[in-house]
Amino acid sequence: CFFIAHTAVPTHKVVTYGRIVVELRPQKTEVERTRLTVGGDRIDYPGNVSTETADITTAKLLCNSVVSTPKAKFMVVDIHNFYLNTPMPGYEYMRLHISLIPDEIIKEYNLLPLVHNGYVYIEIRKGTYGLPQAGILANHLLHDRLAVHGYHPCQHTPGLWRHTWRPVTFTLVVDDFGIQYTGLDNALHLVNALKSHYTISIDWTGTLYCGVTLKWDYVRRTVDLSTPGYVKATLHKFQHAPPERPTDAPHAHN
Repeated sequence: CFFIAHTAVPTHKVVTYGRIVVELRPQKTEVERTRLTVGGDRIDYPGNVSTETADITTAKLLCNSVVSTPKAKFMVVDIHNFYLNTPMPGYEYMRLHISLIPDEIIKEYNLLPLVHNGYVYIEIRKGTYGLPQAGILANHLLHDRLAVHGYHPCQHTPGLWRHTWRPVTFTLVVDDFGIQYTGLDNALHLVNALKSHYTISIDWTGTLYCGVTLKWDYVRRTVDLSTPGYVKATLHKFQHAPPERPTDAPHAHN
């Protein structure tokens, strides 16, 4: 992103707003997160912005494949900042109120001369959070980068990928990889391919994928899927008071 004068915004572009988002992400290394996002509802992107992603059925079938394949194991890889810094075919524009920008940033970039009606204007040149096209552009770039190493999405199953000859199959949900592999060298081949372009985190135990807890037993070739705390968290979210008598079904039995 680059700070610009308001007169530098092209006349055919709509200037959107910036939004500060604060959230807790327990499954991430950095739990407490504060991010500047782009108001995507005002961005008019002419291309397709939908990205193919694996659904829960595909992920479950992959788990079945792991326990059904001799010597196969499961691991999880997460790409950090997947949406950021992806090259864009066209720039977008955003404005921020000067009161939201720290004094050290204002001084470092000499922003006061750029203020117009209380706002500073920003030219967005690479992918960032909130852009409707950020996901599809990042996904296309991932396609191109992994194709060099022999990884391609399956033709008829969205979000399912395979290597051309290595025993490596994975489901992709945005930037989360659920990976079935046979042999450590084959797993490292995918890991190294991702590391050559991204900063990643690796869970060799494969115990948490897309919010689902996985308990693997490679001796008995079984896996248990669960979501601990889901019911309790949902009851709290909707402020639903527990009944006087325990109820294990949605409706009373008659």
